[in-house]
Amino acid sequence: MRYLNFALALTALSLTQCTSLSLEECRDNDWYATGLADGNRGANASQLNQYQQDCREFNLRVDAAQWQQGYQQGLISYCLPENGYRVGLAGENYYGVCNNNQFVERYNQGHEQYLVNKRLAEIADRLNAIDSEISSINNKLNNLTDKAELLKQKNALLNEKNHLLDERLRLRRGDIRFEFRF
Repeated sequence: MRYLNFALALTALSLTQCTSLSLEECRDNDWYATGLADGNRGANASQLNQYQQDCREFNLRVDAAQWQQGYQQGLISYCLPENGYRVGLAGENYYGVCNNNQFVERYNQGHEQYLVNKRLAEIADRLNAIDSEISSINNKLNNLTDKAELLKQKNALLNEKNHLLDERLRLRRGDIRFEFRF
């Protein structure tokens, strides 16, 4: 039964994360399961305040002690160092909820890799766009008599492409270091 309540709470939270809780959610909520779900996803502890505010509108109370107990239990799983890397690599926000330096170090490592991966994807997209533009210019060059301006555009794109290829190579080799401090 507790697992069913936990699954229902997770579903409700995923659907209502940016919205207020309904009367039914306030009245029927398993606050331990909700706290557990919030802790497992590393939510800020101020989430409890939002629940309390939402339920106060219906003259209902949140069982803060149950939520807090579940939240602390969820943080045990969330604050594992290997989860820190996963959270950082996924580009997720970290709200400073872990008292574990290893988690923060691994989060920073994962986040650095996330930024490198993101930049590599941006470079790949831009390289594809440059190739398309060069192809278009080549087609126009075959059909025009005034080619000087198009050749300048093509050379500028080729230069940009070379710079992006160099940057991509450096990123893949790891020559660039990022420093994040919390």
